[in-house]
Amino acid sequence: MNIEIIDYHGDLKREVWRFGLSVGYASSCIYFDGYSFQEKESTRHRNWIEQTHWGRLDRRSNNIDRPVLPDNIEVEMRKRYQEYILTLPIKV
Repeated sequence: MNIEIIDYHGDLKREVWRFGLSVGYASSCIYFDGYSFQEKESTRHRNWIEQTHWGRLDRRSNNIDRPVLPDNIEVEMRKRYQEYILTLPIKV
């Protein structure tokens, strides 16, 4: 399951953080899959332009090193996964 957290910095700038949940018999973990910093030319424009990019699996197109994960983003990510797990139905 993938989650994307968008942290807006005004109307024209934002950071996008992507995570993936992997659950298995041997081990389970949350992957920090990607990050990008995006801007818009003006509020009239609809498309976001990616200024910087980091991807866990696409290292050739990275133009920055792996960013440090801020505490507020980690807390939000864990909260969203917990909310999702609590809504899952229990099947027999």
